[in-house]
Amino acid sequence: MARKLGEQLLSDGVVTQEMLARALERQKETGQKLGECLVRLGLDETPVLRLLAQELKTRFVSTAKLAQAPVDSALLERVPVRLAEGFDFMPLRLDEAAQSLYGVMAEPQRERAIEEIARTVGVARVLPFVALRRSIRAAIRKHYYSDSQAFEHMVDDDACPHCGAPTAPGDFQCARCELLLVRSPEDLPPRDNVSVVRALLAAPDRTGSRGVPSPPQQEKTRISSYAQAVAGGPPAVPAITGGLDIAQKTLTPFEAYILSFVDGRTSVADLARITALAEVELRAVFESLCERGITRVSNGEEKRAAVAKAAESKRAPPAAPAPPAPAPAPAQAPVREKVPPPEAKVADPADDILQRVVRLERSGRIEEAVELLEGGISRLSNPAPLYNRLGMILLNQRRDYTRSTKLFQKAADLEPDNSVYMMNLYSVLSLKADATNAGKKVKKR
Repeated sequence: MARKLGEQLLSDGVVTQEMLARALERQKETGQKLGECLVRLGLDETPVLRLLAQELKTRFVSTAKLAQAPVDSALLERVPVRLAEGFDFMPLRLDEAAQSLYGVMAEPQRERAIEEIARTVGVARVLPFVALRRSIRAAIRKHYYSDSQAFEHMVDDDACPHCGAPTAPGDFQCARCELLLVRSPEDLPPRDNVSVVRALLAAPDRTGSRGVPSPPQQEKTRISSYAQAVAGGPPAVPAITGGLDIAQKTLTPFEAYILSFVDGRTSVADLARITALAEVELRAVFESLCERGITRVSNGEEKRAAVAKAAESKRAPPAAPAPPAPAPAPAQAPVREKVPPPEAKVADPADDILQRVVRLERSGRIEEAVELLEGGISRLSNPAPLYNRLGMILLNQRRDYTRSTKLFQKAADLEPDNSVYMMNLYSVLSLKADATNAGKKVKKR
C-alpha cells in the first residue's frame, strides 16, 4: 500500500515538517484534500499531482496545461454542463472509434461517478486524469460559460461551485442556492428526527434543521404586549391557513419549528407543554404568524354562542299560530326564470395538507406523510423548488436515495434549465451508486 501523501512528500523532501503541519491544520478546518491545502499554502502542485496520479494509476494535468487545453464545441454539447459541474469533471477529448471519453476529475477514484458520466454521455468508458478541483472549475467556466478570465480569478475550493457562496467543512447543502454539496455517503450528516414539515418550511440551512432553534429577538419583544391575552378565556387553537404556499415565504427556523406541531386541533396551552416553551411566547409567535396570513387562532366563542342561542330558543314559549290568509283569486302565475343556487365554496385540500402531515408524523406514519406532501406539492403552480427541497430532506434525514432521485428528477424535468436541480440529480445518483456498491468503493485519501 502506498504511503500517505504527506509522508511521501516529506520523505521526498518536497515539504517541510512545518508546512505539512500547517496543511494538516488547514485540512481539519476546511475539509479540503491535503494536496489542495498544500498547494494553497504555496507548494508547487506538480509533485502533489504526480504522487496522486501514481497511486490512482492515471495521469495528471497541471493548472497551466489545463488553462491552455483546447476543447471542441461539439464535445461540450455532448457532455452537459450540469454533469460537469455536478462531478467536478471537465471533458477534454472524445475518441468516437473507441467510444472513450477523456477528461480531468478532482476525484478520479469515484467509480460510481465515472459510471454515471459514461451512461449519461453514452460512451463505453471514461478515462479521467487527476487535476486540482479549483482548476477544473475554472476550466468549466472558461469553456462552458466563455469566461476568458476564469483562470486569472479562480474561485476558492471552499465556495459553492454553483453560486460561489461561502461553505464550511461538513456542509450538506448551499444555503443560498440549495445545491447538494456532499460527495460521498460517509459525508452525510448524522440522522435527526426533525419533522419533514419543519425542514420544508424553514429557510435552507447548510447542515439541515437540527436541534431546537432559539426564538428570534423580534418575537421576544412582542411578548409583553400580548401577555394580557394569556390569563383567562377559552383555549386558543391555532391552525395553518396558508397551505403549502407558505413554504415559499420567509420563515425563521423557530417559526418553522412551532408550525411543525400545529395540527388544527391542539391548543396553544398544550403546544406549550409539548414544546416546553412558555405559553406567552407561543402566543406572541402566533400573533406574528396571523398578521402575515399564515395561521389563524380560534377560541371557540362562535361555537359557544351558537349553543347558547339554541338553548334559548328551546326555553322560549311557542308563538301563537297566525290567522289563515284568505284564498287568493285564481290567476295565471307568471313564469319565472329559475335562478341556480349559489355554488358552495369548495375547500382547497392544500389549505389543510400541512396539518394532516403533522398529524401523520406525530402518529409515526412517516411514509404516508411524505406521500401526502408529495401529492400536495404536485398541485402547486410552481412545484419544482419544493420537489428539490423535499428531495434534500429525504436524503439528509432518511437516506432515501430512491425517492430523492425521483424528486430531483421531477424538479429537473419541470425546469430543465435550472442547473442546481440537474446537479443535485447527478450527485444523488452517484451517492446512491456508492451506497449500494460499498464493497467496490476505493478508499479516499
